[in-house]
Amino acid sequence: MRQRILRAIALAATAALALAGCGGGGTAATGDGSFDPNAVFRYAVPGMPTSFDPRLSAPLDPVFLDVVYESLIGRTPAGELQPGLATEWEFTEDHKSLTLTLREGVTFHNGAPFDSAAVVASLDAFRAKGAQATSLTKVDRVEALGEYEVRIDFSEPSGHILDVLSGEAGIVVEPTALAGTDLSTKPVGTGPFALTDLRQGKITFTKFDKYWNADKTTIGGIEMTVFNDEPTRLRSVVSGEMDGTTIAAGQVEEAEANNLSIVKGPSSTVFALLLNTARSEFGDPLVRRALTYAIDREAISESLFDGDCTPTAQPFSTGFWPNVPDLDDVSEYHDVAKARQFLADAGLPNGFSFEIVHLPNTSFADMGQILQAQFTEIGVDTGLRTLEFTQMIQDTRRGDFTATIQRVQVTRPDPSQFIADYYLPGGAYNPGGFAIDGVADLLARSRASSDENERQGPTRRIITDVFDAGPPVIPICGVHWAAAFRPGVTGFQVPKLGDYDFASIKINR
Repeated sequence: MRQRILRAIALAATAALALAGCGGGGTAATGDGSFDPNAVFRYAVPGMPTSFDPRLSAPLDPVFLDVVYESLIGRTPAGELQPGLATEWEFTEDHKSLTLTLREGVTFHNGAPFDSAAVVASLDAFRAKGAQATSLTKVDRVEALGEYEVRIDFSEPSGHILDVLSGEAGIVVEPTALAGTDLSTKPVGTGPFALTDLRQGKITFTKFDKYWNADKTTIGGIEMTVFNDEPTRLRSVVSGEMDGTTIAAGQVEEAEANNLSIVKGPSSTVFALLLNTARSEFGDPLVRRALTYAIDREAISESLFDGDCTPTAQPFSTGFWPNVPDLDDVSEYHDVAKARQFLADAGLPNGFSFEIVHLPNTSFADMGQILQAQFTEIGVDTGLRTLEFTQMIQDTRRGDFTATIQRVQVTRPDPSQFIADYYLPGGAYNPGGFAIDGVADLLARSRASSDENERQGPTRRIITDVFDAGPPVIPICGVHWAAAFRPGVTGFQVPKLGDYDFASIKINR
């Protein structure tokens, strides 16, 4: 099956987004079209990157990685696949082998040429160990068929791999940098910008003049500065210190009152409570169900996000293909009496206690306090503790937590990876070994095809079965991504699946 994406289609999609306007979730208004190609875009971010080595990166790192790296399969901020470092791809009929035709004339930041050897080196390194290994477990062999052609063989049908290769697992790193010891702080990719300075609190990137698509880049560089909480980040844009930042839904009115442009739209990120099923009372499905029914998702959405975080009791919100329509009515899943009964059936009529850890950001702290109050209604005593970003990532990966509030990107790189990470024994975020019969087989069926219609049935069955068993990660609401920009900054698109495009930003100073 030949899958070829034409550049004309990608350009048409981009144009459509530009016309959508700032309120609908595309890009900010374009003004008179003039811009300064040498301007540096100043972007306020909530924390430092975990690592520029994709093997060590964390789920929130794409905002940094997408600046310096490119993946084999491209993906627009709207979530559509397009050519990346591979211009064409073809599966065998059984989806057990994929051949990639690579882009010619591409140069790494250190001047080395991009070719099939670099692709083989990166994929072999990523599947050997690290954060991307779980996404590539079904890869049997990666082989260069020529200077610009690579074949990937799989142990079982793997149609889902196109989405995987559009994320961090598809990044190609220059081989000598990949083999070195300082990739975490000195990335060498093929992206539109190169890292030029990395210090605590600030990351600086400069336009890469030898980028294969350099004409697309409409700014001279990027400066990312860390502000830990949402109010401070917004104030930095209002004051003119920064050009833009992500904001919470409840800040939109304040941003508009200060003459900032708003870019917002749906994303596949959800706020959720992650439980370690090996700790506290969470090994009991009745306890997990009790907490599921104790949460008033609609109240959280209204009080914290002005209704702009869609209440959901399942990982995939309406509009994403794995969504289960029968689970959409969240009013059915807030029932204090039922939650108390679940605890009584679990032998805990007087409740129990546990600790929730969360990031210092305002939205996480506020959500922790609301959950604490809601769990008190069913007799559960909840303690709260704040962790800094890096410590939170480390503790979550080690399984060193009882419960934690997370923003989970459930479709990155592919919905099946969320299932593998959270619902299968050995999953990256399943320290308690949560498992129910049938999930592994259903997941294999979902991953076999690249057709979402064929994948939908088994994926929905997994979501339903896990909900009925008491989920180890309890969804709360689906995040509406929002950002604010000072006047004169245009071109930023909503990263629906977590893919960022900074190259198309325009700045009129």
